[in-house]
Amino acid sequence: MTVIDLGEVGHHDEPTPPPARRPRARRSAGHPVFVALTVLLLLLTMAGAAPGPPRLIPVPLPDVPEPSHLIVGDLLVLAYPSALSPAGSRQLTAIDLTDGRVRWETSLSPRHQLVVLEGVDDDVVVTTDPGGEPVSMVLDHVDGRTRWRQPGAAVVTGDGGLLLEDLHVDRVAVRGVDPATGAVRWTATAGPATVGYRTGPRGIEGLVLVTSAGQAEVYDVGTGARRSTFPVPPARGDHHHLAQPVGGLLLVSEDPGRVAAYDLGSGRRRWDTTDPVPGGGSAYACGDAVCLGGSSTARVLDPVTGRERWSSDRWAPVEAVGNRMLGVSFGDGPQRLALLDSATGRLEAELGEWRTVYQRPFTAPILALRPAAGGRQLLAELDPTDGTARVRDVLSGRWDVCWHSQGVLVCWRQSNSLGVWRMPADRAG
Repeated sequence: MTVIDLGEVGHHDEPTPPPARRPRARRSAGHPVFVALTVLLLLLTMAGAAPGPPRLIPVPLPDVPEPSHLIVGDLLVLAYPSALSPAGSRQLTAIDLTDGRVRWETSLSPRHQLVVLEGVDDDVVVTTDPGGEPVSMVLDHVDGRTRWRQPGAAVVTGDGGLLLEDLHVDRVAVRGVDPATGAVRWTATAGPATVGYRTGPRGIEGLVLVTSAGQAEVYDVGTGARRSTFPVPPARGDHHHLAQPVGGLLLVSEDPGRVAAYDLGSGRRRWDTTDPVPGGGSAYACGDAVCLGGSSTARVLDPVTGRERWSSDRWAPVEAVGNRMLGVSFGDGPQRLALLDSATGRLEAELGEWRTVYQRPFTAPILALRPAAGGRQLLAELDPTDGTARVRDVLSGRWDVCWHSQGVLVCWRQSNSLGVWRMPADRAG
């Protein structure tokens, strides 16, 4: 196997970085170690002589324009043209990942904009919007036939359930439905409100409605049972710019420039703190901490006390692995990665110009890409525990964005083309 040392870990003389958040509408959105080029080329040459992980297996694809995609079990479902293209005929094509064979195709209404393409159980849930009133349907994964169709935008829960959202300026409603039949199991409604979701290791685990009038209601997404209800500050406009569940807390914007944290179980107000980007930031879980951030700054807070552990205007914390935090550089230049001490934010290793591969759930090792010789890209596994990168393969061409799901790597580039590879299990790992 090929291993690249990503740099020294443990710069104890590094100063603590000086003192990040998620845009909000009514629905809350829940997302290089320096190596000289000569050394990298040498290691890649050595890879041919050393046993390594199995090479990626390319999957043949039909030529489709502007595709977006979804992986469901052994299927790759392509939607094209993509949701960003002008209105016109839209097609869903399901491709067998074992041999690239087209298993089924179905057409979507040309008047409908595609807004959700997700997997639920082994089937495919699609939400389209003809202009203000989204409609969702579940397609059978075997033949693509429509099982059922209902109004609302689809949200898949961590236990394989399905929610349908009806969001309006003056009212919201969320229905829990049976993914197989569409039968409504429960409904939660409110007047003007922000819809938020509490997430866990498997995905969405709880629903939180925060009304503009100042009431928080917490629901179980499996049964629709209301777990708690408690007062919060009323919105200063049509809705709260921040009403985000983070772990066991609900973070809510209140007075200008401040954020308050409430216990989701008891409704007790825990603490409040300054908002680094009033009206335009986000809150999210980063390891065992709460992160507040914007486009150029991040604060890492203790969830119990709200005390600031550290802050940075250089690195946005992404995810904790052990006692380290993966950080992504701020700014418009090439993305750089770093390993930070979770407790202090101290820079432990700068990993260089790697671009992470999107994956759900986040797990270590971290898949990442960087340019290689000959217009290619190096795919490697970054190990945050020891600051090394293990080469998995070298991809031909330059890809802009890559996703990893269920052992399949999908990459996209601006020429509107996709590359798809199956990633065999590592014999050595």
